Amino acid sequence: MTTIPREAALLRIYLNLNDKYHRGDLYRAIVELARRFPMAGASVFPVELGFGTHRRIHDTASEYSSFEIPIVVELIDAAEKVKQFGEELQTIVGEGLAVSQPVRLVRYTHWLERTDVEHCTRGPDISSGQTNDAREEGSNSVKIEGEARRVTAYIGSSDTWGGRNLAVAIVEQCRKLGMAGVTVSRGIMGFGKQSVIHKAHFLGISDDLPEKIEVVDQPEAIDRLLPVLDQMLGGGLIVIEDVHVARYLHDAKKRR
Repeated sequence: MTTIPREAALLRIYLNLNDKYHRGDLYRAIVELARRFPMAGASVFPVELGFGTHRRIHDTASEYSSFEIPIVVELIDAAEKVKQFGEELQTIVGEGLAVSQPVRLVRYTHWLERTDVEHCTRGPDISSGQTNDAREEGSNSVKIEGEARRVTAYIGSSDTWGGRNLAVAIVEQCRKLGMAGVTVSRGIMGFGKQSVIHKAHFLGISDDLPEKIEVVDQPEAIDRLLPVLDQMLGGGLIVIEDVHVARYLHDAKKRR
């Protein structure tokens, strides 16, 4: 099993689902290459709508373009290792976009490594229920701009918390804590610390697929969230990165 230094890098590779390599799927070839390299892990996430170098819009809702669904392959590891892997990618990726950015590792564990696994899967012991008073439902508005942080937690779709889906439990806990918002995405293929590849099957999803939970908020809010995530995750990867919020404004009077 590989390890990741605290100061790491995130590599995102933007492709189409139908891109091929030696008559096979390119994204699968990238995941297999990442496992052999070896990288710490890889996840493949579909995208609903997008366009690339050919300026053609691909929409998953259209049956005619469904074979060209945009996808993103994400890998996190040491910055130098990510750079080396990016150079290796040039041998199999003909076109597309690859970008990297620095991230800070919060935790990278397999659930078997947790000494408190029973506690982690038993259910919430997060009893404080503390919220940011300025963001409670009675307030007029929530506004965030300027320097902020994004925390991303990579988990498995079969992970649970208190007998419920872990991603759903995290979303609900983020809401209780008054976080600005949270987004959950489910992948179609990936592997983690045990280097076991999980993938979606043609006849239905029957594997432990990768999921990621993303939260963007002010640094102090993210600092409050991190120990909660650490307690809730039996295994997985948590990273944070600095971001700049150009605009985020929600008027509580216009709730949807």
